[in-house]
Amino acid sequence: MASRASLFVAAAALVAACGTVRQTSAPALSARDAVAVASIANYTETPAAGRSTEAIAASVLRANGLTDVRVAPAGTGGGAALFDTAQRQDMDQQLEWARSQQVRYVLTGAVEEWRYKAGVDGEPVVGLTFELVDVQSGHIVWSSTGSKSGWSRSSLASVATSLIGKVLSPLAVRR
Repeated sequence: MASRASLFVAAAALVAACGTVRQTSAPALSARDAVAVASIANYTETPAAGRSTEAIAASVLRANGLTDVRVAPAGTGGGAALFDTAQRQDMDQQLEWARSQQVRYVLTGAVEEWRYKAGVDGEPVVGLTFELVDVQSGHIVWSSTGSKSGWSRSSLASVATSLIGKVLSPLAVRR
């Protein structure tokens, strides 16, 4: 009976700080493929969640073996994220900038959740979506969405970094 209780507690602990990731097949990337991280739309009430996501994503891509990762200037595309369907007309401007920089792919996306849950425990939660756009064709060649919650003593940054690392893991250089 005690082992069943222990098993139940262990299973509950695993579910309490979990998340999900859904994604399409990723293109094979080489270390020399230039990737620009463009504006990430912030659909949360947390100021600068999109900018934080951009910075973490750029770092993760470098850690994944990409040697030419750039962050697109904020003014490119009027500051609108490519992912934001209301701002798709700015995609051409973003892609034109990327072409002028000889960038092969542009990573963009959206942050849907970036906060501490209300309540006694106040667990951190993050939800986001990424798209990888082929600069020459303008087509989305990979997309992924994920969410994750942490423990009450976890920081929002650690949950976000963990989730972004997991979501972007298919974009690692294949050797």
